[in-house]
Amino acid sequence: MPVLATPVGNVYSHISYLVSCNETGEAAAIDPFHVDLVLETARAKGLRITSIVNTHEHWDHAGRNDRLRAETGARILVPRAAVGVIETFDEALSEGSVVTVGRSHALRVIETPGHTMTHISLIGEQEGETFLLCGDTVFGAGVGNCGYGGHVGTLFATIERLGRELPADARLYPGHDYLARNLEFTLSLEPGNLQAQAMLDEARRKCLFTTLGDEREFNLFFRLESDDVRNALLRSGMIQPGDGREAVFASLRQLRDHW
Repeated sequence: MPVLATPVGNVYSHISYLVSCNETGEAAAIDPFHVDLVLETARAKGLRITSIVNTHEHWDHAGRNDRLRAETGARILVPRAAVGVIETFDEALSEGSVVTVGRSHALRVIETPGHTMTHISLIGEQEGETFLLCGDTVFGAGVGNCGYGGHVGTLFATIERLGRELPADARLYPGHDYLARNLEFTLSLEPGNLQAQAMLDEARRKCLFTTLGDEREFNLFFRLESDDVRNALLRSGMIQPGDGREAVFASLRQLRDHW
């Protein structure tokens, strides 16, 4: 099940995806932002877009559905919790739903609330490797903000779940390329993080897709027991001695919001 990224390169570094079936040429468009680019990519690869899938309700992930459907006739699939906010849809998705692409490929839906309370992600397999189309739940070296309809405690629980349930080699496909900026945030608290240092220059030059194993090395939201992180937050008064993982997570998210 090939995954084609269509990074826009705009100020918000949007990335949409096409997930396709080699047998039939059918494709699902995930969070289509730049419709012309999505269509151009599909045509160049000989793909026919038959479904549009939104990970959550924000305009930059779901706001172009109608135009892409007008161009392709594709069905629109949305999170069940977003029904009513996303008004036009053909199917509502929830935990355990399956999105079929072509003849035999499937994406499994997992509910990943926190960035918004409607958020879903999609688990698939490409050449024997697990991948996660994660929208704005996880970014390279970071996680989504909670300021536009989300809840930080819920996001903490979601990130903990992903850390437990996904294999280390699972490839992450986020909705924005914030990797370089997030690595800079990592190094502001963990200046000795060699993995973050090693990846930063390349991340500034091109769009990279990390694995969960990578994230455990330099994503502070997966590194809540790091002495450097906890000591920095203690010095700033953002946490107190004895505070647990969720307090560290919430403080990191607050710090990143204003960094």
